[in-house]
Amino acid sequence: MTPADVARRHQFREGFTLVDYAEVGLPVFRLTIEAVTTSYRSLPAIQEFVMRCMALGEDDEDAIARMLGLKRELVEGSMNGLVTDGFAARTFMPGDDSAFRLTEAGEHRLADELVEVPQEEMLVIDYDGIRRTPIRLTGQSVVRAAELRQHGAVEIRPCPAEPPAIAELPIPDVSRVIRRQGGEEFRRTVLALKRIVRRNNVFQEAIALVYAAERGAEVQVAFAIDGQLSEIHERTFSEHGGPRKMGFLKAIAEHDGRRRLERLLGKDIIRRLPDAAQLPAIRKAEADAREEMRSTEPAAQAQRSGRGGPAVLAWKAAQERLSLAQHDLDTFPIREMAPFEQDELLEDALRNARGSLIITSAGISASMVNGFMLRDLDRLASDKVEIDIASFIKPQLEARSGDAYDPVAELTKRSERKALRLVQMRRAELFFLIQDEELAVISNRPFLGEVGRRTGFQRVEGLVARSRELVVSIRDLAIAATEFRDAS
Repeated sequence: MTPADVARRHQFREGFTLVDYAEVGLPVFRLTIEAVTTSYRSLPAIQEFVMRCMALGEDDEDAIARMLGLKRELVEGSMNGLVTDGFAARTFMPGDDSAFRLTEAGEHRLADELVEVPQEEMLVIDYDGIRRTPIRLTGQSVVRAAELRQHGAVEIRPCPAEPPAIAELPIPDVSRVIRRQGGEEFRRTVLALKRIVRRNNVFQEAIALVYAAERGAEVQVAFAIDGQLSEIHERTFSEHGGPRKMGFLKAIAEHDGRRRLERLLGKDIIRRLPDAAQLPAIRKAEADAREEMRSTEPAAQAQRSGRGGPAVLAWKAAQERLSLAQHDLDTFPIREMAPFEQDELLEDALRNARGSLIITSAGISASMVNGFMLRDLDRLASDKVEIDIASFIKPQLEARSGDAYDPVAELTKRSERKALRLVQMRRAELFFLIQDEELAVISNRPFLGEVGRRTGFQRVEGLVARSRELVVSIRDLAIAATEFRDAS
């Protein structure tokens, strides 16, 4: 599931509205601990069989060597080791001969076969920085901060910020989550944890969903791991004041986005927005249809040869309901945009543009303007689509900060070749996506990324227009705001 899929699935919450979402990294401390454990040590094979021969009554090294088919030197070396360990007793005979017998300790050792031996070793565990407990990330990878930044994800800080002390780690909890190479179980007993030798900060990938109360100023931050909400992460993060400490409450409390939209478009257009009860019902029908398609798809694919199979029919029925819900959304001349729609609308515009495409943004991030988007832009340019892109960043051919891939430089190269028009625009609070005379989107979230690294959330406010009259009007506003047509 994509982040947008996760946000759409969990968009509904009683008394709250989903106002933002993002890929995030949940904090994990990877701890290397010096510990005392017990290991099970088995008898060497030759010693074991020498002891078994003695248990049968043989007391002579030559006889035991013949019985086992081994050289006498091997048996003699094993016997010396058994005597040294106290498992066998030597009786000197006349001449140079000796007789051997098992001691009581040897009899017990042979019966047990395995013995526990204390030892010191290094153990590696993962410790959840939000839940404050050792965890086992079975089948889940963790990433480092640099990888999060590369993908534009938000780092969630641990609450509290300090890593655990050795005294905070219960031995039973540690024993259950010890990381082993290859994923095999840890089969030794942990006797003591001596000290934490090394601490590494890593992150568990998740999706954060931010909800604002419909009445009042309450903000809730939920976390979805593998598409499923983790109630314990949400509850613990809230109890430790995570939303407030990371500045989420103040950012979400801002309502300037809606006011700016009203000032830009005027109250007459804002009055044309659908009734507050209409959109949620259609979005619920859309989300339910998508969910049913996802759940029935595996069985439908298995029944592909039989077109009339129940799973195939259920999948097709869900597809029809989805198409109907999407049609209902598209028939509104203008409506409010859900946060998870913004990237999808951009993808649709890149796919469907035939004459013109306008995109404005604050920054141009590598996570948004990636190889796939450049390929789409190149295709549109080859089809003679007029592409205008504006951001706060000055076009430049030199890669910034020596990065191997710089999307600004890539777009600038295409602008130099007249494949598109890239300009620097003055600072703005609202951003535009205009596709032909069919689609206009206005949002307070930049379409191609922020100027700097994303570190938090905002109350995403946006409108989607499909009426030709409104699209043309909004396109004129976008052109005036960016001065595209005056660019050289």
